[in-house]
Amino acid sequence: MAILLAVLSILILLLAVALAWTLRQLHGRLAAVQARLDRVPALPSMQGRPVISIEILNTVELALRETALAGPAAKLAPRMLERIVYSRAAGQIAEQLKAQGVQAQVTAHVA
Repeated sequence: MAILLAVLSILILLLAVALAWTLRQLHGRLAAVQARLDRVPALPSMQGRPVISIEILNTVELALRETALAGPAAKLAPRMLERIVYSRAAGQIAEQLKAQGVQAQVTAHVA
């Protein structure tokens, strides 16, 4: 009976150590995410003026239309591909608005 209690105690101790290690890892990941959020530039203050926000839902599909290398790039560097698509889209939107006589500031904010 004493051996069973000793084995159970060791198992509980190992479980506690594993849980503590996992909690520490999660805390580190949370700190990293918080640091990334702190680096995200805030949207410019518009002093109550309306702002139009656009989220592109098919970045990989749009990139694939431009080049066949977008598929592998999406797997290796999805955030970089997303930044490129948003940057090009912002440029195209700015050009189209200018052609229609609209004075607008078009900026891509990618977190």
